[in-house]
Amino acid sequence: MYHSLSISQVLKELNTTKQGLKQKQVEKRLKKYGENILPKSGEKVSRLKIFLNQWKSPLLIILLVAGAVSGVLKEFIDMTVIFLSAGINGIVGFIQEDKASKALSRLQSMIEYKATVLRDGIKKSLASNKVVPGDILFIEAGDRIQADGRILQSHNLQIQEAALTGESEAAKKKVGRLKKETVVGDRTNMVYRGTVATEGKATIVVTGTGGNTEIGKIASMVKKTADEKTPLQKQLSRLAKLLGVAVLLMSTAIFVLGVLSPRERHGFFEMFETAVAVAVAAIPEGLIISLTIILAIGMQRILRKNALVRRLLSAETLGSVSVICTDKTGTLTEGKMHVTYLVTSSEDLNFKELHAIDMKEEERHPDALKALKVGVMCNDGSLENPRDKTENWKFIGDTTDTALVQAGMYVGLEKHHLDQVFRRSDEIPFDSSLQYMATLHKEEQDSVIYTKGAGEKIIDFCSYYEHNGQKKKMDQKKLHWFREQEKRLTGQGFRVLALAYKKADKKKNKLNKSDLTDMVLAGLVALSDPLRPDVEQTIRIAQEAGIRIVMITGDHLRTAQSIARQIDLPCEDKHTMTGTDIEKIKDEKLRKLVKKIHVFARVEPKHKIRIVRAFQVNDEVVAMTGDGVNDAPALKAADMGIALGAGSDVSKETSDMVLLDNNVSTIVSAVEEGRTIYQNIRKVIVFLLSGSFSEVLLITSSLILGYPLAILPVQILWVNLIEDSFPNIALAFDKGDKENMKEPPRKKNESIFNKEMKSLILIITIVSNFILIGLYLYFFHYYEGQLDLVRTMVFAALTIDSLFFILPVRSMNHMVWHINPFSNKYIIGSLVFGLIMLITSIYWPPLQILLGTVPLGWFEWLVIIAFGVMNLALIELVKGFFLVKKYHHLR
Repeated sequence: MYHSLSISQVLKELNTTKQGLKQKQVEKRLKKYGENILPKSGEKVSRLKIFLNQWKSPLLIILLVAGAVSGVLKEFIDMTVIFLSAGINGIVGFIQEDKASKALSRLQSMIEYKATVLRDGIKKSLASNKVVPGDILFIEAGDRIQADGRILQSHNLQIQEAALTGESEAAKKKVGRLKKETVVGDRTNMVYRGTVATEGKATIVVTGTGGNTEIGKIASMVKKTADEKTPLQKQLSRLAKLLGVAVLLMSTAIFVLGVLSPRERHGFFEMFETAVAVAVAAIPEGLIISLTIILAIGMQRILRKNALVRRLLSAETLGSVSVICTDKTGTLTEGKMHVTYLVTSSEDLNFKELHAIDMKEEERHPDALKALKVGVMCNDGSLENPRDKTENWKFIGDTTDTALVQAGMYVGLEKHHLDQVFRRSDEIPFDSSLQYMATLHKEEQDSVIYTKGAGEKIIDFCSYYEHNGQKKKMDQKKLHWFREQEKRLTGQGFRVLALAYKKADKKKNKLNKSDLTDMVLAGLVALSDPLRPDVEQTIRIAQEAGIRIVMITGDHLRTAQSIARQIDLPCEDKHTMTGTDIEKIKDEKLRKLVKKIHVFARVEPKHKIRIVRAFQVNDEVVAMTGDGVNDAPALKAADMGIALGAGSDVSKETSDMVLLDNNVSTIVSAVEEGRTIYQNIRKVIVFLLSGSFSEVLLITSSLILGYPLAILPVQILWVNLIEDSFPNIALAFDKGDKENMKEPPRKKNESIFNKEMKSLILIITIVSNFILIGLYLYFFHYYEGQLDLVRTMVFAALTIDSLFFILPVRSMNHMVWHINPFSNKYIIGSLVFGLIMLITSIYWPPLQILLGTVPLGWFEWLVIIAFGVMNLALIELVKGFFLVKKYHHLR
């Protein structure tokens, strides 16, 4: 409300004076409002909390229960192996997330800020946390503002408010009161905490501190915003419930079948142990470890691409992103102004053409060089390190001024040299009410007046224009032409300045407004915050991957539309919406409208959260990118919050991923890695569940038919934890299919089991087990009285089947002979290890005793290998019908 009050009303409301507060008033206000500290943007994540979070997985809980039951039954080997696999999962997950947490801490700066205030009529410098409402605060260029305040006095104050409003251009401040409905980004008589003074100085009265500042309110919104569960968390939760129910039913059925079997009598306690063993078999113990390793490796790969994923499960979420809500300033754009076009009476030059100009070619481009000289001389910006490489240049001053200084440097008009030769003797500083600035310089035999500012102002000052290095009289036709050029550029979303000059008497030392007549119009310059170099390609790749790009910015609609056109985003009126529009509608209508909106402009933090949630209600998986404090609540509300490394600490703290190189293309690389992660997770699930179901079906079939168990519980555990573990872990190192970024993102509510996976698991389990149980029954009678030999054959066949299965399951889009077996050396290593362990378990006496195995002959091995090859052919047949056929159709 303070922006709509007069200064006297503000002082009265805050019970203060221009002489500042008295010490007793300060003490009372500190007690009432507290220290000037922002609310924590999120719960502090300790190492203990990170460790405990690893044990919340429903699948892991089922595994721990199975281990506990094994211990009660005194099956200590089973219990130890199960608990060991659970422990490995917890440790691997903890190490990865703890490393990410430490890396983020190193990114965040720990700076103590000071503030200069007036108390009892005396200037004092104190820690910023001691500032209270009603304090008189002094601001100078370069200061990071420590509290919200109303301006009392201003001398050319300009504030960079991009972190709060999304505006890349510095806001020019003034004293006068504004209308009550003026939005935060347009409150030119207010300053806000977290923003930076780039030019000028001012005196303000503090109106808000801590949580009562605009940034404090955002931090509170972040704190109250609940963390969204990742799609994988939801899917694994459903899988855990399904497995839990299935395991309970199967174990109960097996127990009843075994006890009541008319042919093969089993003891009560024996069948109870068997039922528990089946439960352990049905739960793929290796799945938890494999998921953790897949996610951890994915995090490392993403980190190598300069993106830090803060939470393990968030790495996979990237792969399911269907909408990217991206901020404009500093995300799509560079976050700083550049000269984009220069229009003179003789030339219309774009950014690249301007760079190609050289001072040595003055006769070819006299008008362009004259216009740039005006822009460089009538300028308060400067270059701190002109001798350094171009990419290391550091500019000081307003972004508009520094853009002109930079353009001048490219063509050889070096401001630091020009200022020494052509000394400025007087100036008319820029003022928002004037909309221009002017400077007076001594040049050789004359004085010269340079001016730059809003086109409608400067053009009115001009009676002449520059053409091919000559001064020509401005007629109505040319005047109209210049105005049309200004209108054209402004309509494209550029900030347009007119540049003019005139010679004056060399004795002139004082510059007055009345001197700005009969000027020579040198040209029009269009400035913009340019796109990042690779953003267009990034957007195109994302769209090819079926990901919708939506721009959400605090900037003006026309500016947002200009950027949208450059990246081929629909930006007609029907595809755009402003914060004011959002205020007028309810969530239900917004949910319907977001389906066709691609550009949101002039939005505030509360609008961003509503937009993100509207997409989520439409079953979209939303990623929100941003670098400012104003992005933090939406970053937290989104399924995947992505902060730029150069952004605010608040945005980093609340994000799921931080781009360390501020490169938007890193997002696409991370999304591709996320899809690979999910693809590898599905491979592991198919691999392990098909094995687990085979084991359960094998035991169940034995009991139904009234035969002894075809395989022992301890042999099942050996297959699950020794033979299967290393191949399924090796799948984590697969790099994914090249078609990953050509397919649309999966639906938010899509089951982790798709049609192809179900078909593969069902057919392989039923058909292969039908054959395997047939072999068991045949050899049970063939080797009558040698049950250990028959069980050893079944044990070896199950193992070989599992090891062979790892080859085709590596890709659901390609036949096995199209997959390079050496592209993942860990797969080959795991196969060799699996075969060695199988042979050892059959021929090494200590393991023979533990597992109940006996040596096999050549005939038995030929039968087992034939069974494995037949299963391999069956898998490829299923893939050919259900998977590869679909891929070739799409291609």
